[in-house]
Amino acid sequence: MFDAVDVGQIPNGPVAVAGYVDGAWPTAAELSGRFPNAHLLSIAVSAAHDADCLDVESGDATPADVPAWYERQRARGVERPAIYAGASTMQAAVLPLVRSGAIARPLVRLWSAHWAGEHICAPSTCGAVSVGMDATQWTSRSFGRDLDESLAVADFFGAAAPPPAKKSAPLVPTVPIEIQQDSIVIKAVVNGQQTPFVLDTGDAVGPVFTQADASRLGLQQGAPFGVEGAGGASTSYATTASITFDSVTYDSEPAAIDDDLTGESLLGLPFFLARASSLSFDFTAGTLSMVPLPPKSAGM
Repeated sequence: MFDAVDVGQIPNGPVAVAGYVDGAWPTAAELSGRFPNAHLLSIAVSAAHDADCLDVESGDATPADVPAWYERQRARGVERPAIYAGASTMQAAVLPLVRSGAIARPLVRLWSAHWAGEHICAPSTCGAVSVGMDATQWTSRSFGRDLDESLAVADFFGAAAPPPAKKSAPLVPTVPIEIQQDSIVIKAVVNGQQTPFVLDTGDAVGPVFTQADASRLGLQQGAPFGVEGAGGASTSYATTASITFDSVTYDSEPAAIDDDLTGESLLGLPFFLARASSLSFDFTAGTLSMVPLPPKSAGM
């Protein structure tokens, strides 16, 4: 399950997304339109507003707000309202409400935040809580992006999560690669034109285009954001591109235009790995294949 202030950071075909109905970044409506096949968890930062989940953290709702907000959501038909809080707040201030009976454990979803590796908080995992959680936001930098990712139990949305509705790449066979000055170069079709990429394992979390390639391919330059590259500070600009490898196309893929990038555009290996696939190089044949990994039974 993904959530982000910039919903463009969310990869294609998510099983679940979470977004706000209020506050400074009301993203729920945009997520509903952008990912119609994904489960959507709506979040309220204020107990005055209705949603599937209440955000309990500094500057938002407080633990004292939880019982009345929870009862109001139950009354309007939400079967299992969710409470989001950091693991320490969950243990110190939310779980006492469960123990006291103010909220019923079978009728609430507990969503913790604990950036300590991929896991769901429980006494048997991280030990940060005395009761197992239903979901845990385990990173704020998924795929190297400004992107929160959560792992949840299979019935978080009421039943075992279905597979992503959009196709993921089952295999990208015989994509040619070349070795140029100790770099692996792959050619892909971007917006209908063939473009070489140097495969990169550093900060390039996806396609990062030179200014020259971006102009040639007609990429739209969006908002700037600062990055630190091998050559020092540079400015990157958000963009999106349609990228095809062999017969598999990724539409509106989040990308960047880097004003300090010279030579060929970069393609970060995490871009491939985001598709839950492993890379297989055949240097003798000069090809790259992308092989799917088995899905995680509890992952979203």
